Amino acid sequence: MTMRVGMICRGATCRKRRSRWAIACVVGLVAGCSGSNPYDLVDVSGKVSYDDGSLIPAGSIMLKFNPEAPPLDAKTHPRKGFALVNVSDGTFASATTHKNADGLVAGKHKVLVVAYAADGKSANVVPKEYQRPDTTPIEIDTANLPLEIKVQKPTGGK
Repeated sequence: MTMRVGMICRGATCRKRRSRWAIACVVGLVAGCSGSNPYDLVDVSGKVSYDDGSLIPAGSIMLKFNPEAPPLDAKTHPRKGFALVNVSDGTFASATTHKNADGLVAGKHKVLVVAYAADGKSANVVPKEYQRPDTTPIEIDTANLPLEIKVQKPTGGK
């Protein structure tokens, strides 16, 4: 048993419809994906570790970058970015804001460090203040690359 999807179209009228549809799709793609981001993006890389240089023992670590750039108007705000850290050496090779590995909004950012255990649950290896934008002490500037992010080592089994 076969199912028909759509309608079979033949003749000059159908060719015109298909042609118009194809042109509309191309125009839509160009207009929708033409790099309408009004903020400059910067390729970033770097390393995250404890303040003594040792690696953060986690199954995975995500860095979240909250840009401090002001909005351009009531509807145009800079987008947040993130990076996944290679926990075996503490490095990250890129960050994502709109599309995979497209970089961060140029300028200063507050940085959140979120660590997870191997089972995906939250790991208590980073002090809580590093996980909230209003309390994180980490601020980076994309003008200073590669990024060196230092986290205070928890004391007493945090």
